[in-house]
Amino acid sequence: MVNPGEPITVKLYGNRRLYQPGLARYVTLSDLQAHGRDGIAVIVRDAATGAEITDQVLSPHLSPRRTEH
Repeated sequence: MVNPGEPITVKLYGNRRLYQPGLARYVTLSDLQAHGRDGIAVIVRDAATGAEITDQVLSPHLSPRRTEH
C-alpha cells in the first residue's frame, strides 16, 4: 500500500525490467504512467548504481503524441 504524499521508488535493472520493492513485484511503464495520472510521484533508480534516472526513463513516454496532418 502506498502512503499518500510518499513517492514510489522503482529500480531499473540492466535487462530494462522495473522492480517496485515496496510491492515486491515487477511493474510496467504503463503502471508508472497510471501512478503519474493519479498524482503519485515516482522515482526511478538504477539498480546497479543507485543513481536517480527518473527523467531518462519516463520523459520519452510522457510527451504528448503528435499527429501528422
